[in-house]
Amino acid sequence: MSRTQRIGRDVFASILSHKPRAFLMMLGVAVGVAVLSAVIAIGQGTRARVLQLVETHNLDMIMIRAGGDAQVFAPTADRGLSSLFPEDARAIEKEVPNIDLISATQNKRGINLVYEDRSAVTRLFGVEPDWANVRHRSLASGEFISNADMTSMARVAILGDTVAKALFPEGGAVGRTIRLENEPYVVKGVFLLVGSTSEEDFDDRIVIPYTTSARRLLNRPFLEQIVFTVKDTSLIPQTAERVRSLLRVRHNIGQGRPDDFFVREPTDVADAAFQTPKMLFSLMAAISLVALIGGGLVIMNLMLIAVSQRTREIGLRRAIGARAGDITQQFLLESLFVALMGGVVGMVLGLAVAWGLDKAGLVVSQITWVPFVAAVAACTMVGLAFGVQPARKAAHLDPAASLSGRAA
Repeated sequence: MSRTQRIGRDVFASILSHKPRAFLMMLGVAVGVAVLSAVIAIGQGTRARVLQLVETHNLDMIMIRAGGDAQVFAPTADRGLSSLFPEDARAIEKEVPNIDLISATQNKRGINLVYEDRSAVTRLFGVEPDWANVRHRSLASGEFISNADMTSMARVAILGDTVAKALFPEGGAVGRTIRLENEPYVVKGVFLLVGSTSEEDFDDRIVIPYTTSARRLLNRPFLEQIVFTVKDTSLIPQTAERVRSLLRVRHNIGQGRPDDFFVREPTDVADAAFQTPKMLFSLMAAISLVALIGGGLVIMNLMLIAVSQRTREIGLRRAIGARAGDITQQFLLESLFVALMGGVVGMVLGLAVAWGLDKAGLVVSQITWVPFVAAVAACTMVGLAFGVQPARKAAHLDPAASLSGRAA
C-alpha cells in the first residue's frame, strides 16, 4: 500500500471513529453552503426573469411618459396628467434624427367589456398603426389597426390573449362584435401570448385606434405615452437627450425647472429591475459568507481539540516512520473531506429549498451547474483555510512527548 493510500485510509478511519465530531464540523459548513446554493439558484432565476422583463420592454425602444417623476414600469393607477400631446409625437418624428417608428399612446384602466353573457375588466390602449411594431407585438389572428381605421375613427379592437380567452374561451374572436363601455366594437385581431411579470400582465389589454379613443371613447387630447424605436441602438443616449431638449423647448420649461415628462431608456428598465434583487442577494450572500466562516471556525476548533486528544496516536505514527508532512496531509484531508461532505448536504438542502419556493410561487429559481461549482469551491477553501492551523499543530508535536502524553 502506498503512502498516499495509507493516509487516505487513516483519514476515513478517523472520521468514522469520531462520527459526532464529524457531524458537528459538517453542520456549520452545510448551513453556509445551503444558503449560498439557494441564493445562487434564486439569483439566476430572478436574473432570467428580469432579462425577460427587459426584453419585453424592448431594447430598441424609448418611451416618454407624462409627468416629471421617474416611472420606469407601468404606474399602478391612471394619473390623468396632461403634459404630452400628439403634436409632441409629430415634432419628435420630424425633428429628432435616428427615429424609426413612433406612436402616440393613450391608456385607461378599468374598461368594461361584454360579449353575450361574458364580461371582463381590462386596460385600454389607444394607439397608432406603428404601435405593434414599436412594442414588438405580433398577432395570433386577424389584422392590426390601419391608417384607414385611424381616419374613420373606426370602432375596431385588438384583444390581448387574456381578454380573448375571458370573452371567447372557445376561440374565434376575430369578426365578433363586443361591447366596450356599452358601445359596439368589432374584434379585428388577437395578440399572441406575451406573458406576465409580477408587475404587469401584458396580455390583459385591449387596443383601439388612437383617434377612436381620443375623440369617441375618452374624449380627451392628451397622451399618457409616446413610444418609438431607434434605427441605431448605440445612439440611444444621444437620441433620448435630443428628445428631452426638444420637449423642454416645446413645453416652455426654463433652465433649472423640472421636466413635466420622463424619457425612459432601455437601461432604465434594466437598472430598476436589477436594483432590488442585487440588494437582496448581496445581503443573502453576506449571510452565507458569515455562515461559512462560522462553519470553518467550528472545524478548526474541533480539529484543534482532536489534535490534543490524539497526541499518542500522532506520536506513535511518527515513531513508526510517518513524516511531519504525512501528519499535515492527514489532518488537512480530514478537514477538507468533512467540509466537502457538509457542502454536499448543504447544496442538496439549499437547492431543494429554492425549488420548493419556486413551486410555491414565492420566488423564481433556476438550477444550473453554478451552485455545484460554487459549493465545491467554497468548501475546498473553507476546509483548507481552517484546517491549516490544526494540521500544523499536529505536525509539530514532539514525538517523544506525544508518546508520553506530555504534549497534550
